[in-house]
Amino acid sequence: MASQGKQIAAGGKEETLANPRGIPTAPFVDKVEDYVTSRGEVEGTLQRFQELISKYQFMEMNLQRRMAGLKDKIPDIQKTLDTVQFMKLRKDESEPIETTFELNDTLYARANIPPTEEVYIWLGANVMLSYPINEAEDLLESKLKSAKTSLSHCEEDLDFIREQITTMEVATARVYNWEVVQKRKEKNDEEQSKGHVCALRVEFLLNRHMHTSIRWYDDTRHTADHRTARAWSSAAAPARNAIALNDYDSTRIRNATTVTKENTRRPKIRNKVLVKLRHADGQEYSHMQFLTKILEREKSVEPWELAAARSRDNSIPIILAHLILKNRVAEETADGKQLSELLPSETEMGQRIEAINQKRQLEQDTLRSCAHILSGKNDDQRCQRLLEYDGQVPVHVLLFLLRRDSALRDISTLRSLIERYKVDGILLLKSPYPGSVARGPNYLKILSLLEKHIARTEPRLLVNLAEAVSSHMTQYVETGNSAKRYVKCCRLFNNILQIFQPESNSLAKQLPVANAYFWECQRILLTMSETFERPLQVNGDGFRTIRNTLAGMPKNEAEKHSALLHAPSWPPYLTPGDGMDEITDPEANWSRTVEAGMLMQEAGFAKSEADDSLDILKGMAPNGTPTIQQRTLAGSHRTISTWEASIRATRDAHEAWARFNDAPSQGATAGVNEYAAMFEKLTLREVAPTSKLLPGDKAQNFPAYRAANLADIEWAKSRPPSVEELYSQMRQADIIPSGHCLFILVSNAPDLNTAHRYLETAAELDPDISSLITPKIERSALRRVGMGLFSAYINMLARRDDLSGWENLHRAIALAEARLGDKRSRWASLIWGAILKGASRHHSALRMSLSDQVELIMAIAKRIDRGNRLNLANFAELNKSLRKLIRYDLRSLVSDLQQSENSALMSSSKQPLRALYEAAFDNEGRVKAADEYGERGPPMPGTLKSLMEYIKSEFAKMQARERSYQAAARDNYISPLDRMLSRNDAVRSEHALEYMMTLGYAGEFDEMKKLLLFLIREWGQADLVQDLVALDELPPSTDFSELLCVFRLLGEPMLGGPVVAEEAQDAIVETGLPWTWPDTAAVNAYMQMHQHDSIRHVRGVLAYIQAQKRTAAQTRMHPLGPNC
Repeated sequence: MASQGKQIAAGGKEETLANPRGIPTAPFVDKVEDYVTSRGEVEGTLQRFQELISKYQFMEMNLQRRMAGLKDKIPDIQKTLDTVQFMKLRKDESEPIETTFELNDTLYARANIPPTEEVYIWLGANVMLSYPINEAEDLLESKLKSAKTSLSHCEEDLDFIREQITTMEVATARVYNWEVVQKRKEKNDEEQSKGHVCALRVEFLLNRHMHTSIRWYDDTRHTADHRTARAWSSAAAPARNAIALNDYDSTRIRNATTVTKENTRRPKIRNKVLVKLRHADGQEYSHMQFLTKILEREKSVEPWELAAARSRDNSIPIILAHLILKNRVAEETADGKQLSELLPSETEMGQRIEAINQKRQLEQDTLRSCAHILSGKNDDQRCQRLLEYDGQVPVHVLLFLLRRDSALRDISTLRSLIERYKVDGILLLKSPYPGSVARGPNYLKILSLLEKHIARTEPRLLVNLAEAVSSHMTQYVETGNSAKRYVKCCRLFNNILQIFQPESNSLAKQLPVANAYFWECQRILLTMSETFERPLQVNGDGFRTIRNTLAGMPKNEAEKHSALLHAPSWPPYLTPGDGMDEITDPEANWSRTVEAGMLMQEAGFAKSEADDSLDILKGMAPNGTPTIQQRTLAGSHRTISTWEASIRATRDAHEAWARFNDAPSQGATAGVNEYAAMFEKLTLREVAPTSKLLPGDKAQNFPAYRAANLADIEWAKSRPPSVEELYSQMRQADIIPSGHCLFILVSNAPDLNTAHRYLETAAELDPDISSLITPKIERSALRRVGMGLFSAYINMLARRDDLSGWENLHRAIALAEARLGDKRSRWASLIWGAILKGASRHHSALRMSLSDQVELIMAIAKRIDRGNRLNLANFAELNKSLRKLIRYDLRSLVSDLQQSENSALMSSSKQPLRALYEAAFDNEGRVKAADEYGERGPPMPGTLKSLMEYIKSEFAKMQARERSYQAAARDNYISPLDRMLSRNDAVRSEHALEYMMTLGYAGEFDEMKKLLLFLIREWGQADLVQDLVALDELPPSTDFSELLCVFRLLGEPMLGGPVVAEEAQDAIVETGLPWTWPDTAAVNAYMQMHQHDSIRHVRGVLAYIQAQKRTAAQTRMHPLGPNC
């Protein structure tokens, strides 16, 4: 009997167990013993039950989609049939029929239709066929009957499937509870067993309703492909007979067995009290906090040192603190007298170290070596000492070196740390030796901290770290094969997957790193799982991690094609472009993120509101209708509502306003997040008419679609409000701007007074915000203000260009110093970058001389470099700053040169600019080689030449850092184009153009030639050229046509004309790059496109000075004339 039941559960192969369309009937479990006879058979039975549930759910989703299509199709067929029948009745009439036909919604036209014997029927796919009226009537009647029959069958099948799902859930619950009862019978302790059963029943009931219970499937698993999520997901059937772990985001009751074992095995760890030490301010802090404060040596470090010196706790952090303080006293770098009296003697220290050795197996030499490591002057030096030390160190040392505010920034050091972690990380994972040196739980902690530092400094090195983790997991999984061990490995695997995802609180601002590197890390881990005999399974959090990573990647070719098919109306239904699109399944137009979400559902993990919101942002609403796919980069962890997501997933403010007014439920009111999304749409720039971007590729508004039948007054009614009107509406709803909403308002405020009004209103909710506008700077309150809002206000102050420009800029600098200080911050480049832009306005507006302004700009740039290193956006702004300084006085210099050839007659403000250009040529009027400048020493501080040399040195640093990364690159599966666009030196066209123009403005012609040849060499790599040639159109960051025009305008005439042009063209042809060398017409067109005439003036000044020097040289050679 049991075997018969199992066959029914497995396949349902009895003749009568199916509905008329062949959908199998679910077995009803009346008596569990008919299906299982022992606990050993429970797992297999539940596996088959869950497989059936997954299949039923998949069929239910397909039927719902098919029903929606039929309900739209039947009215159209009926209307067409009525028209044909009417024309059939009128075919014997002699007079034409005067009628109106619909052109668009509410728009009709008149027409005269003569009697006819045939009609034309639109079949789709741009195909229309002629039919006799009788045949057309027969065809439409058969199609209508077939559609109605299909709809009836779909409704019947849908009810049937829902009934079967309920039956299977009841059957699963009965078998599950039967196993629980059997477990209770096997327990000796009746009370403990009773509590166990109750807990399991509650857990099962909760998890069954939340779709996050422990499920069993078969050995079919998701295949991990290295290209896209579509590849590894499309071939994967619903996950069967594999252990799908609990969804950690869901609230659930833990398995009572696990809880009981933890209570009995590790009571001390669960009840462990963290020992703390009292500070002079009366507060208690952990020993690790004391060690951190002592090592960071801030201004108020003395009370921390004294409190630690008094302590006699035998903990590793306190012992290390004592050793470090003794070294400082010996080196006279601390208050020796008072500390010497408080610190333990050498004998006492020896006794305490011996006690630590007995308890933790840490010898005296190890502790002293650790103290030496931690005594480094900065974190990079400490890490270097760690790498030079061959022994094991306490985990406290690693936790300090990798703390969140650590100032690690050297790429070679990070690369060496990864290699060290590859060797020692497995010890943290397995914990093969006793003591505090390594504990299994510390593995994820150390890995997470190391990943965040790498993501902040050089995210591309994460691929190296992923390979190290993959080798650790391989060794760890192979050490055991029990079921319990397998579950632990799956949980560890999913935790590691979650670590390797882009997060806004880890990545540096304005860092152009493709999500392809994060996907590559996940691909390595998924591929590693496939190599095991029993592959590790992805849980709900793992699926969400993959979806978040895919959401930040640019559209692939399939997604681009789908975006081109969007109708201009709303909803943006897909309009087939050809016959192939007509026969394509709807699933083929899903984005990779949406497809991964479907796989997550098939695996048994229900979607939350956040998952539905992500689907909306990635191209599909919950009801299956298309939306505008947006590129979502790493963002905050706040939950986005489906209403907010629908506002964002639009093309322009008109569509967003319609979504804003379409509440998801009756009576729902918009909140601050919905208003923020609407404010963002209202303030976005309009896309350029010549732009080739697709909607959603960039945060810009795309042209609105206006229906042909929509009158001007109706169009005006649908017009979205202005920012001020929407703000008034929000305040009338008693909503105070906060968070992202306040950030959008302040960032786009038309003037400073309006921004202050927004901040004053927000201060009613958060008083700390008022610290931004109070005359006296309060550091404590200022540091509690969100960095996003702070950066928006700094940008508002820095961009003010009026009589109070210097006061506002000075205020911005003071606020930035108070908020950021000297500590490294990922916001430093963004905040100080805005100040750098404000410092490049005309020096008269800043009320300072040109030399003072140059020094101010260089000081800000160096401040950015100290805070988080000068990034490409800052480098581009630095180039713009120098060109602005040159452009301010360029026209006047041209006028002065035309009036007089004597530089002494020129105004003093123009002398620095002429000195810059005269330094570009030697006495014979020839262009100086780049190495000739070194013979004269560094330029004078405060000159334009000094700023140019600083920019050149920063460019060289970027090249050196990139070479350091390339030496350890492990990105073989990253496409060559993604690798190139993720580089941190100026190889993208927009950054290289800024540098090329600056070199030309500053007269650095030899450097212009070097830059051009460098770009040709880097972009001319064989695999990269192959990818570029295969593209139908070059992406904007790979289009160097403008850069070549600038080189031809400024560099080529000064470097030898046709000779240097021929050399550059030969280099391009040799590499096979799809770059077109601009001809004279293209160069002239580029000149006309520029609104200002700076390039023309630069060319004129350079040609004049060069001719003047050549004339002077000839005069020196022939003082009495050329004929003498």
